[in-house]
Amino acid sequence: MILRRLSQSLQEQNWTAICIEFVLLVTGVFLGIQVANWNEERTQRLQERSFLAQLRDEIAGNDQVIEHQLRYNGQVIAGGRRALDYLQSGQDCFSGCEGLLVDFFHASQMWGTPFSRAKFEETQRLGFPSNPSVHAAVEAFYDYINGWDAVTAAPPPYRENVRGYFTPDAAQVLWDGCWHSPSARLEELRRDCEAGLEQVDTAAMLRAMRADPGLAGELQFWIGQNIFASRAFPEARDHARTATAAISQDLGDKP
Repeated sequence: MILRRLSQSLQEQNWTAICIEFVLLVTGVFLGIQVANWNEERTQRLQERSFLAQLRDEIAGNDQVIEHQLRYNGQVIAGGRRALDYLQSGQDCFSGCEGLLVDFFHASQMWGTPFSRAKFEETQRLGFPSNPSVHAAVEAFYDYINGWDAVTAAPPPYRENVRGYFTPDAAQVLWDGCWHSPSARLEELRRDCEAGLEQVDTAAMLRAMRADPGLAGELQFWIGQNIFASRAFPEARDHARTATAAISQDLGDKP
């Protein structure tokens, strides 16, 4: 319509009308472009909000895994300390030997459940989060948990060595009642198997372990690695909380 009127004004050499029609034409094109850009930005923001909400859930899930790992490390350290005390005592076990064997077993555990990264990698590919401060907080968390974990990098020598002292009957009892996986990403260390160990010669296995000159040193190293992890994991949780709070603020969610 505007183009037809502009053409007619040109034929009539009505310069006032020509100017008005030209301004209207340019304004219309400009507004059309602005509306299209606004719609595209709005669609992109809605997409980003959806991905950020999923990313926040992934970080929160990883934080729960870290919380569980801290408890797990604590059990490994506690069992390891009791086992180490026995190795360094120079005395045979005469009572509570079943529980002590469980300590040696728990101290040999390592939990290598990987952290989830799928949503983080997807948002990175899409250029989200677009907010620089949120982006920095998210990256800080994933950078921290990326390949640093000293207790899942490789099995320690203690793990293979000490398990060589468990008889098949003892191993059957230990794996039946002193370890459990409630989900694909979680493991639990239990002591439900102590009664079952009364049927095996735990004292003989413990004497053989104490006679191994290298076992105490291997155990000390592994305890130290778990102590390191127990000191580092809280910082990872701090990064997780910072990242989820930044995402929530960006989304406008109430704390």
